[in-house]
Amino acid sequence: MSELTANPTLPQSGDELNGPDIKVTPHRLQIYGDGLLTSAADKPVHVGANIHTDVEYAKEQGLTAPIVDGMLSVNYLSSLLTRAYGQAYIEHGELQCKFIKPVYVDQVVRPRAIVGEREPGEDGRERQLLETWVELEDGTKVVVGKASVEL
Repeated sequence: MSELTANPTLPQSGDELNGPDIKVTPHRLQIYGDGLLTSAADKPVHVGANIHTDVEYAKEQGLTAPIVDGMLSVNYLSSLLTRAYGQAYIEHGELQCKFIKPVYVDQVVRPRAIVGEREPGEDGRERQLLETWVELEDGTKVVVGKASVEL
């Protein structure tokens, strides 16, 4: 596996990190669910009807539409931080999130972060603090959290 590299210039305090707009389609949810189960089973598995993949089942459970698995939004935040900090985030990053609103199938989400201050970390390295969130197209936050990366 090749080593990931961060942006040539690390983000500085006050910088905003903006990920891409991502439409969470039924196909994307199916691939995510299948991949998760396949990884756990160590063989190809197709996820069945559930609140993430089946309109009727989701409605039977009291939802208006299939709901996006919350971890998918967290993965988008992790990707944003990996693009900004490369291997440092993979090896020495932390991300804590709280799910505050649901995301429904076919909504568009955008991972974002604001770079905070640096503080002393382990082994004399600095730790970069960040405020993170995922928002819908209209700016409504659906996931909020904090992250840190040892540099």
